Amino acid sequence: MAVRSLLRTLALVALPPIGVSYAFETLIRRNIYRTGPHVQGIPEATGVPFERVPFWTADGLELEGWLFDGGGLPATVLFMHGTNYNASDMWATEDVAQRFGGFVRGLGCRFFVFDYRGYGPNHGEPTERGTYLDAAAALACLHQREEIDPLRIVFYGFSLGTGVAVELALREPGAGLVLRAPYTSVRDMILERVPRLRTPLALAPWLPRTRYDSASKIPHLPVPLLVMHGDADETVPYRMGQRLYELAPEPKRFVTLTGAAHRDFPLEIMIPAVREFVEEVAGD
Repeated sequence: MAVRSLLRTLALVALPPIGVSYAFETLIRRNIYRTGPHVQGIPEATGVPFERVPFWTADGLELEGWLFDGGGLPATVLFMHGTNYNASDMWATEDVAQRFGGFVRGLGCRFFVFDYRGYGPNHGEPTERGTYLDAAAALACLHQREEIDPLRIVFYGFSLGTGVAVELALREPGAGLVLRAPYTSVRDMILERVPRLRTPLALAPWLPRTRYDSASKIPHLPVPLLVMHGDADETVPYRMGQRLYELAPEPKRFVTLTGAAHRDFPLEIMIPAVREFVEEVAGD
């Protein structure tokens, strides 16, 4: 009886922190992975030749990707998108599709876009580990294609995808890494948006479990880096992009998207910056 009583007491003591941690993590994931309704765009509207490419993750999920052929450069860009839109949102309307198509043609190389688990038409529930598995599977899919040189693949992450891209660059060989509107970590983003959580999180250093802690990883980056960040970004502070750039080893470069907000797409700055970088790290 004494043992049962002790176990019951321990359970009552442990349950509240466990319950609070679970609720907090659930809330964080809901805010990070805003999968939303699937918008069936028309990739043909981009005006760029493409191929639908299904592939499978190590844990058995079938995902969908789109491989665009933007020109004759031997490089391939593997793109990891942001949190609150699907890959097909990049060609959801004619105007957006034309801008995306202009970007891909401007780069002049292959451009592979895919959806994480739980996004677009894909099954599954997105998690940090899951997005890492999805990106690794997308890269493995590219490695299997005869026309693609594995040594000329550049990783490109936007917003949420920057955390995925940093992890991929540490795990897998690549030619270079492009980060647009990157954050330092999920924890830093929480404290940025809800400063009053600073004390509670200091008392619970294990939270959040979803971290995407690029700040601790990027000093070990083994490939050249390009960081682009809008100085009017209302979602991810411009200084976070600057901080990641400061922490990263050489070679690296930083491009300010002057006057650009988080989802702005200033082609006149982005195309020359990304193309020059791709040509240097993965061109002839």
